[in-house]
Amino acid sequence: MKLLKRKNIYKGYCFDLFEDQVIWVNGKQLDRALIQHPGISVMLPVLDSDRLILVKQYRYGAQTHLWEIPAGTIDVGEDPLHCAQRELEEEIGYQAKSWKPIVSAYSSPHYSSELIHAFIAEDLVKTQNNLDDDEVIEVKVFKNDEVREMLNQGQIKDAKTLITLLSYFMQLDKS
Repeated sequence: MKLLKRKNIYKGYCFDLFEDQVIWVNGKQLDRALIQHPGISVMLPVLDSDRLILVKQYRYGAQTHLWEIPAGTIDVGEDPLHCAQRELEEEIGYQAKSWKPIVSAYSSPHYSSELIHAFIAEDLVKTQNNLDDDEVIEVKVFKNDEVREMLNQGQIKDAKTLITLLSYFMQLDKS
């Protein structure tokens, strides 16, 4: 793929939107739209072997409240793990002594560069949250079986949460 021309048509608070002209992998000239996004870090807070923390918040694009894991946009030049550590404390008021990467995935690779970096946060220590102005978050502790049932019933609709929870439970089921 070769970029011929790029026009920034929108500059937002967490992404830019470009109109590109490209020579595609098959040699044809095509127009493409690209959302250039710095990526996000998400974390699954594990209180103990049977309890997880989820958050419920209103999501503008979905026009509804969703159960999710904590997450945040990676700042320019920031390491994904540092973003996860910062967001865990900001959103739910915990620090974790143990961090493990679990999965990375593109959210919508057809038109977005956003890469999701998912971590498991364990050995949690309670601190104090510090929410951003647009964050209205309900924090709730769930037993693993409750979260599995939410997954089975289709009650979790957020992709970053789905891939992280499914990866986590697959690892648990292997051990």
